[in-house]
Amino acid sequence: MFEECIPRGDSLVPPISISAVYRRTSTGLPEREYLEVKYGRENNPSVMVFEETMSCVEAAEYGLAFNSGMAAIAAIAHYARERDLRVLGSRLLYGSTRRLLERILPGEKLFFAGPPWDELLSQVERADMIVVETIGNPTLRVPPLEDLARECRARDCMLVVDNTFASPVSYRPLLHGATVVVESLTKYIGGHNDLLGGYTGTRVEEVHASLWDWRRLLGGTLQPLEAYLAYRGLRTLEIRYKRATQTALFLAERLSALLGEDNVIYPCLPSHPDYERAKKNLNGLCGGVLSLDLGSAKAAQAFLESLEIITPAPSLGSVDSLASHPYTSSHRGMPEKEKEELGITPGLVRISVGLEDPRILWRDIERAVSRARSQLK
Repeated sequence: MFEECIPRGDSLVPPISISAVYRRTSTGLPEREYLEVKYGRENNPSVMVFEETMSCVEAAEYGLAFNSGMAAIAAIAHYARERDLRVLGSRLLYGSTRRLLERILPGEKLFFAGPPWDELLSQVERADMIVVETIGNPTLRVPPLEDLARECRARDCMLVVDNTFASPVSYRPLLHGATVVVESLTKYIGGHNDLLGGYTGTRVEEVHASLWDWRRLLGGTLQPLEAYLAYRGLRTLEIRYKRATQTALFLAERLSALLGEDNVIYPCLPSHPDYERAKKNLNGLCGGVLSLDLGSAKAAQAFLESLEIITPAPSLGSVDSLASHPYTSSHRGMPEKEKEELGITPGLVRISVGLEDPRILWRDIERAVSRARSQLK
């Protein structure tokens, strides 16, 4: 799918440049400072190779790699504050993203709405920047991205889309009207739980130049080894993502039969509230994450303790299957009432599917469900 994006040079594997400083051949100021290579906190040749490749994958004209996804979000938040922008975010944004926006932006410049998605759309006219996720965590809601892009074009509003759960295999936001795409390289791009990284892509040079400057000032540039690992991950992204998606759907369908469709969340299940939109936006590839509601925190804990193949751990998108408890992890800082409104219950467990045999994963899940039920009697 992305073969045309892979650089064709003498070396099939790009070299890792670990130098912190580089020779300057000019004493003048470059026309585009973000292209100059002189100091590792600003640019690095290995990082720039990854940025060029990743930007081709995302259909971006400009791209930046950060040392974490949160560093990428921080640069966007500082960009918004510097320009006194009013920022509207989905209520389902990753918990750390919400907390960071709340700390950096003045309270009167930041507000959250939706789902329900009509609530989010009704607030667009108040915003200069909208921040959403292609697939929201952990209830996997899919926002009306086309409607948001159309409203933003009409109002000269920036649309920032965190595409981490979908990856560019399912969706490329810049092709559908987004101003900035964000990816956590830690997840599907890297894919092996061995790197931290983030990425922003855009087609607007002014936005790119400003985000580069914030990255430089905050010290958020991706390191060379991580750039190599992320580049390597891109080479297998499509096959890994499609395999995880197929397995997730297999497990979600079986869990629906076991627990009832109301207790299983996956965008490609007809029972999901955004099913039709997910089919249209995501090309039938709804990702490798599903959630199930076991009814109580005690049941969720028993389930996690009973898993033998799937590892109870944060993160997602790797070759290893992981399970987490959003109520006490990613969304622990959210007010209780809001968690209830969004369906983030004490019994909710999120599973990120890896590359293990689907039948082995199902046996592990079925066994854990059975043990959780027996311990609760």
